[in-house]
Amino acid sequence: MPADSDLNTNECRTAIQQRDAASLADCLMAHSYVLIHLRDEDDSDELGALTAELDGSPYLVAFTGQSAAAEFVELRADLFGNDEVGGFIVDGETLLDYIAEGYGLLLNADLKSMCQVDSELVSDVLDELNLD
Repeated sequence: MPADSDLNTNECRTAIQQRDAASLADCLMAHSYVLIHLRDEDDSDELGALTAELDGSPYLVAFTGQSAAAEFVELRADLFGNDEVGGFIVDGETLLDYIAEGYGLLLNADLKSMCQVDSELVSDVLDELNLD
C-alpha cells in the first residue's frame, strides 16, 4: 500500500454533504489509511486505534497518509506526551471494519483537510457495501 493516499478529500466532502453513501463508499474503499496505534494496558496482540469524541459522539480517527498522521501528532503533542506514537496502514475495507457500531469516522482530524462522517452515514456506507 502506498505511504500516502491520493484520496480526494473534496470528493469525499461532497459525498458527505450530499449524504451519498454509494459515492462515499467508492471514495473510501479505493484508498489506504493510517490509524494511530494505542497500546493496550493488557499487552494483548490486538491493535487499538485512536478514537475521539466530537459534539458528544464517538469517532474513529484515521488519516489519509503518513504525512497527515505525523502532522496531527505534532499538532496534538499534548495527547501523547513523551510516548512513542506508532501507526499502521489499512485498506478501505479494514478501515470500515475498525469502526465500532455507533461510531463515526474522522479523516485527518484537526487538519485543514478534515472530513467528518457521522455514525448514521457510516452505517449507510456499510449497508451499501454489505459489510455490516
